[in-house]
Amino acid sequence: MTTFADLGLAPTLLQALTELNFTTPTPVQEQVVPMALAGQDVAGQAPTGSGKTAAYGLSVLQHVDVTQDAMQVLVLVPARELALQVRDALKKLGKYLPNLRVAAFYGGHAMRDETSSLKQAPHIVVATPGRLLDHLERRTIVPNQLKTLVLDEADKLLELGFQDELVEIVKRLPRRRQTLLFSATMSEKVLNLIRANLTRPRVVNLGEEEGRIPENLTLLGHVGSVEQKPAALYHLLQQPDAGRVLVFCNTREKCQEVARFLVGRGVAAEVLHGKMPQPERDKALMKLRNGSSQVLVATDVAARGLDVTALDTVVQYESPDKADAFQHRAGRTARAGAEGTAHLLATPAEQSHVQKWPVAETIQWKAMHAPKLPPAAPKTPKPVSTTLHVSAGRKDKVSAHDLVGTFVAHGGLERDAVGHIEVFDHYSYVAVPRQQAQEVAERVTGAKIKGRKIRVSLVE
Repeated sequence: MTTFADLGLAPTLLQALTELNFTTPTPVQEQVVPMALAGQDVAGQAPTGSGKTAAYGLSVLQHVDVTQDAMQVLVLVPARELALQVRDALKKLGKYLPNLRVAAFYGGHAMRDETSSLKQAPHIVVATPGRLLDHLERRTIVPNQLKTLVLDEADKLLELGFQDELVEIVKRLPRRRQTLLFSATMSEKVLNLIRANLTRPRVVNLGEEEGRIPENLTLLGHVGSVEQKPAALYHLLQQPDAGRVLVFCNTREKCQEVARFLVGRGVAAEVLHGKMPQPERDKALMKLRNGSSQVLVATDVAARGLDVTALDTVVQYESPDKADAFQHRAGRTARAGAEGTAHLLATPAEQSHVQKWPVAETIQWKAMHAPKLPPAAPKTPKPVSTTLHVSAGRKDKVSAHDLVGTFVAHGGLERDAVGHIEVFDHYSYVAVPRQQAQEVAERVTGAKIKGRKIRVSLVE
């Protein structure tokens, strides 16, 4: 059995992999890492959850010269959620590279914040194409020392209309560079992108056959009327094995309608769609990750790039138009070998449409079960934990370890009562037991971390 050490990775990377409990390379990592370490261009077709971020991440991190004050790696991604996810993954993998700087740049927040952070050049930039092009045009990022370009989720980059931006970006990059491209599908447009930008690429094809669903993912279809869907969804969420749930709707209006219905029935639910401000999107994802909510109701903006560990269940409240969208949605669970269940709530017309797809062969169909709903809850649901906002973050040199120590020392909490922590640039979120939250916030407010007084408040 191949190990990460067999792939020729540096001790600093192996140390981080051990800490992350990555024991055996996935097939995409086993194939891509040696090719990329050898400096070859790689075109990889790999499904969601196959470990491709670590496949290219380990390769580029090994080549980064942390003593050089310049951008050496550029990773282009289609969405800001994916930019943040990739940035965080690379930071974890590169934890033992001294002074490694990884930055994520994306639209939806002030350009000046990003510009001020570029006073010291990051070694690795993860960015959406539009925002990266803005930086290149303003010369706030100068790519003359670039070693490697990574095009992640190339099919989605093209689907979202970034073709022109990609052409303009590539024009500004050094011709002598390594290019790594990954895509879930290999359409003619993606193949043209490979031909135009990669030099004698090695091709890695670990894409799933059309319509094929991994063995660890159970697909269940429930057929009934539109009027039955709310009660059927509520019933699914009450099952003991539902766990953390991602519910997909086709429009943001439907997402808001479904979330309001769930909250009214005592289910802790949040919404995620493309028109939300970035801080609100961060908050919705954070609440699902740390257990402050059970359900995230989302449009397809979340189908790619959203990585919530231990996501147990996916429910497609409405059928998408295309088979690949159906598979991308379902593929948010049962990742990296874990078990998962994906449900589809379908009217007879939606079922008829879905059954034209090869993937329908693996769906277990049954009549929609929609028991009588309980009366609407008089109040918003209250999960066991809640989230506190802390007025200090990464830019203040604050770490999760610092926050745990402060909440134990000043908040009166036991160490294992401090829940999931997320540290952003200027603020942090900490999950704590709901019953103690207000008292903890008052106790910790005014405490000092790294010499700075902090304010703590409840996140609503």
